[in-house]
Amino acid sequence: MRYIYIVILGLILLPCSVQAQKTAYIPAYLLDITTVDGAQFTWDKTAQSDNFTLIWGNTVGTTPATYADPDLAFDPAIILDTLEAIYATYKTLGFAQDTPGTNLHQYKIPVVMVNTWGPAGATGWASGGDADGVIGAFWVHPLAMHGGHVAAHELTHSLQAQCVIDYRTVHGLGGVWDYAGIFWETHANFMRDLVYPTDVTANGMDVSHIEAWGDWKNTYENYALLMAIMETDGIGMVNRMWRESYSYEYPLQTYKRLLNADQAHFNDVMYLYARRMAAYDFTHNNVGSYFRSYRTADLNSWLPSVQNTWTILKPVGGIAGRYEVPVEQAPEEYGYNIIPLYPDADSCSVIVKFKGHMEANAHCGWRYGFVTTHPDGTVSRYSNTFADYAAEVAFSFTGDENKMYLVVMGAPADRITTDTSNDTWHGYPKHFRFPYELTISGAVPEGMQDAGQFRQQLKLAGHLHINGGGWVDDAATVANTVYVAPTAMVLGASVLTGDVRIDNTAMVNNATMSGAVSVSGNALVNGGTYSDSAQIKGQSYSENNTMWEHAVTDMRARVSNYHLYGNIEVGGDVVVYNDTGACNNGVYYRMTNYYQDNLLECDGRTASHPANADVNNTYSNFTDAQMALHCNCALMPGCLTTVAGTTHAPLSMQVMPNPATTQLTIGFNGYTEETVICFYNTVGQLVKKEVLNGKELTTNVANLPQGIYFIKATQHGSIIGTTKLTIVR
Repeated sequence: MRYIYIVILGLILLPCSVQAQKTAYIPAYLLDITTVDGAQFTWDKTAQSDNFTLIWGNTVGTTPATYADPDLAFDPAIILDTLEAIYATYKTLGFAQDTPGTNLHQYKIPVVMVNTWGPAGATGWASGGDADGVIGAFWVHPLAMHGGHVAAHELTHSLQAQCVIDYRTVHGLGGVWDYAGIFWETHANFMRDLVYPTDVTANGMDVSHIEAWGDWKNTYENYALLMAIMETDGIGMVNRMWRESYSYEYPLQTYKRLLNADQAHFNDVMYLYARRMAAYDFTHNNVGSYFRSYRTADLNSWLPSVQNTWTILKPVGGIAGRYEVPVEQAPEEYGYNIIPLYPDADSCSVIVKFKGHMEANAHCGWRYGFVTTHPDGTVSRYSNTFADYAAEVAFSFTGDENKMYLVVMGAPADRITTDTSNDTWHGYPKHFRFPYELTISGAVPEGMQDAGQFRQQLKLAGHLHINGGGWVDDAATVANTVYVAPTAMVLGASVLTGDVRIDNTAMVNNATMSGAVSVSGNALVNGGTYSDSAQIKGQSYSENNTMWEHAVTDMRARVSNYHLYGNIEVGGDVVVYNDTGACNNGVYYRMTNYYQDNLLECDGRTASHPANADVNNTYSNFTDAQMALHCNCALMPGCLTTVAGTTHAPLSMQVMPNPATTQLTIGFNGYTEETVICFYNTVGQLVKKEVLNGKELTTNVANLPQGIYFIKATQHGSIIGTTKLTIVR
């Protein structure tokens, strides 16, 4: 690589050659001698290659490679070589597009070495963006440039900014695409992983996979979807999402538009991604094997991954094999559940009856199917993708397959609901959830297998507790009065006394508990002190908290370093971490600001407070008759083709006029069964309900405010039609 050291001031004009050279661009603030950094800028503290200009301050002098402090010393030639190698890869992948007419064709990318400008100058670790709206740039600590991993991430940021400069001036960047936004960060990690595949991680998605895709709590680690897009549609689709998106679009809306897909097809496409996640089925640069290795390591040592990677169903009383997905574990939009299944040795097949709770909200839909894997963890087979709201499906092992999974994804039936006006900042109560129930024959799901086999990778040195039979680490002290359920675990140096109960599949690690404390569901307690009648339940995570009196954490709340007492309830997807706080009153369900680390308001709010109000409707369990299996081994496989009373062929629903003012007519061609017609507003609330016993119904809508509504028609609990209605005045 050729390096050029410029030692003249003023306008830079490089000599012409067979291929025109790019011009060094110096950020305006470094040409302003009134600033701390600008006062230090000189050309002898720069180095250049074909596509980059490296710039540093006075601290390390003109020969930074020999600077005494190893944390700040760096070799410009090595850094530029690394940058050029990454740039060449990004150019091959089509994201670094420096074609004639673009600013990237004209200018070199400035790379500013922070922490070399003295105590009053620029400091930090690494950040990327643009310089003056002219050219992409990034700022980085010398330590971060040991290897190209950080550089690959930050160079992506500079090229993301370049997309706006060279291609998206009209549309600009929307919030989720902009600096530190969900797509900004996850795409930078994705591009880094294409160069350095060992940098992938599994815990980001394994902990957050039930949440709406792009949830802000997982800003950096949503890139598995981009891996799937690349392997399905090519890297060009990912690049197009950056260059051709609109500022008001959510990334999934952009993807759907570029695919020219209707809603049903887009749901199918997204499920192809979700089912890959059962075994991280990605082949580019062998990245899938690294994903699987990290998942295995996490399941051996990282308790949040143990808690969340596999969905634990809740048994429902009645007929054998009945389960429901706990409401806090129901997948959100394009979130998914991975449920390991353990087939019976003497069963002809695993048979599953699926039935979704369509009454939960106006958008409910699902995609589901089976995945089997080889002993090495790679995928063997995928079943068909199923979309019926109620159906019986089956799958069985063949060959050397030794693991089976049921993967269920939330698939909105009518539209993508997560967008710039209803994004993931709104939190658990404002996210549409897609609950369902299952009846399973020929297998048991995760958490229902023999207790000795459940989470056995954590059972290294311990014993079964005398009261309940659950696992207790030998380092823990657990009184005989404490109950530990067969599938519950007490780990580390925990000390449990009194009438404490650890139920279901809950885990307690390095915590002190006394009194009548209850830990239940699939909750995880990691450190802290708990007494009186404190409860940790659902899928909540309590870390190093002090809880006493009647304090409760529930649902998917994640609370760290807090004092909770009195009658406080923290649920939903509230996140409180790092800073120490205290609260003794109120109910809190919506997510706190993850980046700003806000503390609980502690304002005495109730469950009906507007911030807690749920856009989802309540629902009741199906009856045993509704969940009874029709299929069995004697009737297989013909019984799977039609399940009476659970599915219907698509029908044409007409709504006239649309837009409507005071009344409208709803009709179906030739269909006379009783049809329930529900009207929902844009946040999923039921605002009107009618019953049609014929081909046509005329109804008054004069009392509905002007706006957009969604109409859903169902028969026997199955959707037969959906449409959007506009009411005008």
